[in-house]
Amino acid sequence: MADLFHASGMQHGLLLTSQPSLTRVHLRPPSPTHQQHIRAQFELSPSGLESSSVQRANAPRKGRFSRMLRSKSRRNRDGRDSNLVKINLDEQPKGYPRSAVYLNSDKGAALFRRFGDAHSRILLYLQVEITRLEQKLKELDRDDDSKEETRWRVGHSIYLENGRENEARKDLIEELKAKLIEYDDLLLRDTQLRQLKRPSKRGHQNFFDWMWTENPFGEGEKSFIFHEQDFVVLDSQYEDSWLDGVMHRIMGHCRKGILRVSLSQQSLHCIYSHITQALFVNPDDQAKTSNPHVHYYSEDRMGTLIKVVVAIVSTALLFIPIFIFLSCHALSVKSMTAITLFFALVFATAISVFTSARRQEVFAATAAYCAVLVVFIGNLQQNAIAIKH
Repeated sequence: MADLFHASGMQHGLLLTSQPSLTRVHLRPPSPTHQQHIRAQFELSPSGLESSSVQRANAPRKGRFSRMLRSKSRRNRDGRDSNLVKINLDEQPKGYPRSAVYLNSDKGAALFRRFGDAHSRILLYLQVEITRLEQKLKELDRDDDSKEETRWRVGHSIYLENGRENEARKDLIEELKAKLIEYDDLLLRDTQLRQLKRPSKRGHQNFFDWMWTENPFGEGEKSFIFHEQDFVVLDSQYEDSWLDGVMHRIMGHCRKGILRVSLSQQSLHCIYSHITQALFVNPDDQAKTSNPHVHYYSEDRMGTLIKVVVAIVSTALLFIPIFIFLSCHALSVKSMTAITLFFALVFATAISVFTSARRQEVFAATAAYCAVLVVFIGNLQQNAIAIKH
């Protein structure tokens, strides 16, 4: 049997087959993509050339990555991103405008006073006033209850009842109500402010140094920056553990350490500084200011590095004792228990130092860590007993 294929027939979806005794023609309907391709081949412009729009319509579809690159190039050509408003301290007038932009330029820079002393003093005054009104109300109740003709006032509402007058109690209750609303509102607001985290020593020092060197305010208007213990940071996700402080000090050393080393070591520090800047500073951070004394780092990249360090340390603290148990077969149960106790203390200390975990979180993590090691020791002992028998 021989199959015969005609070129033009293939273009139109025809398949010609030949048999010794019979020739049959099988018609295959072309697919929609094939139809568009055929139509584009015969569709000519008035000049006899294929239309460019038809060429673009029938061009092979590229992959997702190619489309992403093409989309990015179009964004660069049409300049749609050129009007995006970005943070730039140098473009703002010196004073309150530049200070406001600085406070909004970084999560750790949004520091504001809580005015805890003022809140407490006003709450104290309100307490005294409310207590005095409360005492007046009790005295009024005793006076009305001691007389037969006014005893009804104690058991009735403060509003008028059948023409009877209860105005004294009504006025006192209204005054007490207003004071309680004012007191409760301020008390709840102060409670919310106290739940905000205080900035770290480093965070307040950066804020204080910027305000002091820039001197953006008029005479006598920057005294609020000296109240270090009264500041709060607005970022609810703000985390500043010992490890965060170490990483930020390393970043500062990369920027300023070149001036504190000998000439023979400057090249090494320069290379290290450039590598660090390339890893932890993005273009948007660099464009925030040209001030040589103000350096911005990417919080996301810094946070990623800290998470990697924490993951490495926690994994090492889990597998080091396991490796010791597997390597030293002559260890007794008491020795394994002592090793477990030592590494549990190290693990709990590492969690407390490297992270901002609360006490119950440290306790739960340490208990889980000890449980893993205890189960592993139990399995080792069972295997040793099975081997002896």
